[in-house]
Amino acid sequence: MVSQANRVVLGLDLAEKLGLCVIHGGTKQLLFSSTVKLSKNSSESRLIHLHKLLNKVIEKFNPNEVAIEDVFLPAKTSPRTPISLGELRGVARLCAAEHNLPVFFYPPRKVKLAITGFGNASKEDIINWVQGEFNIKVKDDNEADAISIAWTHVLQMQFEEMSA
Repeated sequence: MVSQANRVVLGLDLAEKLGLCVIHGGTKQLLFSSTVKLSKNSSESRLIHLHKLLNKVIEKFNPNEVAIEDVFLPAKTSPRTPISLGELRGVARLCAAEHNLPVFFYPPRKVKLAITGFGNASKEDIINWVQGEFNIKVKDDNEADAISIAWTHVLQMQFEEMSA
């Protein structure tokens, strides 16, 4: 297990518009965050783009853990959406495995609860918290989600360390 002082987390909000960030848990420093629109042309090009991008971020920032938002599908979801999200999740797990990084999954409700104290918080609540906590202006809710997912993981690991 990585100590809190050395924890560097890659946070991912997997979607067609990918949210990603890298947070140093010990210093609470946001090292990197962005939103990247993945290709709509073909699933192959989208998956290759994601693989190259994640490898580049992992090699540049050397995270030691990956936190990913668990798949949440609203009732009126296209039948293709779960397949597409599963493919993105598979590529993210592959990249983590290639770099021997453990992967942790967090359901949206748990992330909202950890970040705002309310499991049914709105996207706007998450954005406001992220912008206030890290003193940044996020591009969109995907970037804010990635940051909140990574920070939820930092908090979860901190709690587990204290409880051990």
